[in-house]
Amino acid sequence: MTQTYEQVLAAVNRIMCETFNNQAIQLKYETTARDVAEWDSLNHIELVLAVEKHFMIRFNFVELQKFKNVGEMCDNIVSKLAQTGS
Repeated sequence: MTQTYEQVLAAVNRIMCETFNNQAIQLKYETTARDVAEWDSLNHIELVLAVEKHFMIRFNFVELQKFKNVGEMCDNIVSKLAQTGS
């Protein structure tokens, strides 16, 4: 069953709250690292790894460089899941 954008965003939000140890984070499509105090370079790596593990996907370097916000990352996840049929 393919996941919707909203389902993916909700899962990424939960993952980020756990990774950054901040349950108050509320992600939107346009959220960037500048919007989340805990989102530094080390937490970014931990977040990417946690997202990849949760969704059983892999981002390549080019994809990671192109993401301008959380929404673009979630769009990419939805696309990857649709390709694999997950």
